[in-house]
Amino acid sequence: MRGRALLLAAALFAAGACNAEQVEPPEQVTLTWWDYLNHSPMADQAVDSLLTRYRQEHPGVRIERTSLPRAEFQAKLAEATASGVFPDIAAVDTTDLPRLAEGGALADVTDRFDRWDVGDRFLPPVRDSVVHEGRVHGVPLRTTTSALVYHRDHFTAAGLTDPPTTWEGLRAAAKALTTADRSGLCFGAKDDDLTATLLPLLWQAGGDVTDLGDQASLDALAHLDGLVNTDRSTPADVLGWTDADARQRFTEGRCAMAVTGPAAIPELNQAGLDWAAAPLPDGAAGAAGLLGGETWVIGRHGRVDQAWDVLTWLAEHPDNTTEFGGGLGALPNRTDTADDLAWQWDPNVPGFTSGLGSARNRTAYGAKYPEVSRALATMATRVLTGERRPDQAIAEARAEIDRLLR
Repeated sequence: MRGRALLLAAALFAAGACNAEQVEPPEQVTLTWWDYLNHSPMADQAVDSLLTRYRQEHPGVRIERTSLPRAEFQAKLAEATASGVFPDIAAVDTTDLPRLAEGGALADVTDRFDRWDVGDRFLPPVRDSVVHEGRVHGVPLRTTTSALVYHRDHFTAAGLTDPPTTWEGLRAAAKALTTADRSGLCFGAKDDDLTATLLPLLWQAGGDVTDLGDQASLDALAHLDGLVNTDRSTPADVLGWTDADARQRFTEGRCAMAVTGPAAIPELNQAGLDWAAAPLPDGAAGAAGLLGGETWVIGRHGRVDQAWDVLTWLAEHPDNTTEFGGGLGALPNRTDTADDLAWQWDPNVPGFTSGLGSARNRTAYGAKYPEVSRALATMATRVLTGERRPDQAIAEARAEIDRLLR
């Protein structure tokens, strides 16, 4: 009897041990995540909220986030690429993707992207932004483009009703809106911000970086020079302004119009302005804008399968719309979200999204884009300051850019 009791106790103990093993939590997987999206409390909180939501549904995955100021982040990326110790996931500027891919830091996710049923829903320029030399190296994260924002009351005072839709209309409106204490048009024109202002003009004129020296590049520079030096509708000290500086002057009422991105929306709303957004005016070749934003990339030597699961879940989950929209200032970048009411996080979002179809990305300029951007900015600066004639500045820039793109 006593023997049977001992056997029963042993059996119960063994069953209990089995049950204990069954309810043990799954093995924890830790992924490293880097970004520079802490530039505002709203954006920082949006990323934390996205990751928290993922962890709640995937308790077996732990994500260690590191967020740094932009300059430190760039330095950390360069160090990680050189050392081969890249994070599992990084949120990088789209222009960084070619350089990181050529440095061997990124996983090639072409096959995964092609099998992903969401992949073919991204707008063509958005999908192109994650492709380098025919291979996919990322997942689109935040997509942005520029628009023309304007003060409605300034328009009314100047007898204007609708925003300009052509270059000629823009110059005429900017002149009419310029007063002793207000500029008609403002934009960022310092370093890379000047390139971001110039490139859409070059494309709108029918040109491209690879065709510098043609009539389109001369027309683009002449249009810019006309606004600043001929009409004086744009202040000469714009060359020292970033996009943030231009937004601030617009918010203060010192500019009637400005070219800027959707990151300006919360700032303009908080200022209590009566404002609106419209697509950039067309040039001789039609509409064109600059595609900006970030892409998620996966480290080549990291946990690629787990990282891919995180990124596709973040991109697909409908509850994440608030964080992408209002939190990160992103625009709907897929055919299934373009008209989704959940993505209309502000009444002025359509003024920006209307330009996405004709927007172009800069990944086509390859790993040397930062140097190409500096050459373009130097070219435009020399023209706007009167240091060079347009044809001279273009010839110098073309020699440098041809060398970079070869």
